[in-house]
Amino acid sequence: MYSPCNRALGALTAAFFGAVLVHRAEAAVLKVCVDEASPTAATDQRVAREAGKSQDDAVEITMFAGYGRGGEGLPPSRFAKMAESDCDLIMGFPVDVSNPNLPTNVEATSAYAATGFVMVRRRGSADTPLADMPHGSKVGIAQLDTYAGLLFETHPNLVMHVYPKDSLMLGALQAGRISAAVGWQPSIVLLARGRAGHAPVDMAVLPGPHMVWNLVALYAPRSRSAANAFNRGLYALSAQRRLEQLIAPFQRATAMPATSRLSSPSALRPAVAWDTEMGRAMTVSEATSGVKSRHSKPPALYTTDQAAKGALAYYQNCAMCHSPLLDGQTAGYPGPALKGPDFADPSYDFHLSDIFNFVAKLMPSATPGSLSHEQYVQIMAFILQQNGYPAGDNELVYEVAEKSKVPIRYYGK
Repeated sequence: MYSPCNRALGALTAAFFGAVLVHRAEAAVLKVCVDEASPTAATDQRVAREAGKSQDDAVEITMFAGYGRGGEGLPPSRFAKMAESDCDLIMGFPVDVSNPNLPTNVEATSAYAATGFVMVRRRGSADTPLADMPHGSKVGIAQLDTYAGLLFETHPNLVMHVYPKDSLMLGALQAGRISAAVGWQPSIVLLARGRAGHAPVDMAVLPGPHMVWNLVALYAPRSRSAANAFNRGLYALSAQRRLEQLIAPFQRATAMPATSRLSSPSALRPAVAWDTEMGRAMTVSEATSGVKSRHSKPPALYTTDQAAKGALAYYQNCAMCHSPLLDGQTAGYPGPALKGPDFADPSYDFHLSDIFNFVAKLMPSATPGSLSHEQYVQIMAFILQQNGYPAGDNELVYEVAEKSKVPIRYYGK
């Protein structure tokens, strides 16, 4: 499954090209890197070419494989290296509207499209919100969709069915084995278009935190002139009302509210989130500066004995995917990292209950929920220890971990 959650938890690895960054002042060609594994790749290429054409710029598109071992994606920190050496722009990066976050040492262009997690139904099925579905309703989810998995914590009326692939989930939906499915819209759209002979589906972007994402292009600070040209191209496409055609079936970017048309190229700013209280678009730095200053002292949530037992349970059940040092793909393993700033960045807005419920209900990936309650608590204690949380006198309890709103942060060095 290819989604932003893989990136938000630290999932992205690929081979880079080693070319020297081309400055716009030195060349008329805009170098754009597009992830061939992303289901938005075709949209990204269309937008790049047409934005460049509107500015009389030649566009050179280089495809790269944005995944590593096990099909996961690159750790976000790799994008800075890529932007410094290979590309003027890296297209198609999804940014959470409710908690915008960028990889370190890169900036973002204006958002050009919005997508997100959708509820998928068989064509013609009743359009019932998740909260109003009858108790015991079966709803599918792909096992790596971390953010979508958080929905089940707030909807106890649903029975979650976990599938290793979106294609299997769609097959179960169309066979009537589940009532609905929750998935990443670009992946569902790509699969639905390619499933000849299968019944069509209806889908709608889900409301709420972490559900809506903007697509932006990333760039290194020294490629700012290229980003400005791209932004001017987006403005031209928007003014000509061509942008909607290029990004279909995705929506207009949520950083461009429907009630406010852009009036000049200068209105295009690196703003990726719309704050309804402030009534304006915010940059990533604005949206995350307040969050990162909070929770400077980590609380004691577990005992030393729990963490020690959790280390053994982790090595037996988790290390083969996430590495013995919890650094996941950065060490060449298929699973995302479970410690460090890429795992626990404040802007992700993860809480203890979010991570614990995902671990306890969706892991190990081959046999979700197969460990004992005590083992899951011990593994969580070990993860907390490895992220810099101190041990205390009181044990972490399963029922407390299920509901805890303690923010997940990285307190290591």
